[in-house]
Amino acid sequence: MISVAYAGPTEHNNSKGLLFKLTFSGDYGVNGVGDICDLTPANVSDPNFSYDQPLCFPPKDVGVFSEQLGGSYVQLKPNATPTLSNLGVQMFEPGGAEKATNAAYTAAELAGSVTIFVELPLQ
Repeated sequence: MISVAYAGPTEHNNSKGLLFKLTFSGDYGVNGVGDICDLTPANVSDPNFSYDQPLCFPPKDVGVFSEQLGGSYVQLKPNATPTLSNLGVQMFEPGGAEKATNAAYTAAELAGSVTIFVELPLQ
């Protein structure tokens, strides 16, 4: 399971973007698909109550900004029919193998986080 928190705005290549912090709990999702990340505003917590940016999907660009997972890493995998509620986040072990379906997250993965960048379309 993935929890999503708004981390703030940013600028990249002359356009605006949003940063989201992902944290993990429970067990991993399905190998080949990953855990599903829900970026709909109703699912994103915002500790500073400042999240008021428009968000649409598919965004112009989405990527990993930083990872602190004790050697594990993630890859974002948009669904074949992408929406804000079905972004796949695949988790890979330090050796490069994807986590098995329903495998438990390691202590480092549970204690860590990933920050993703979502670029907003130019308006």
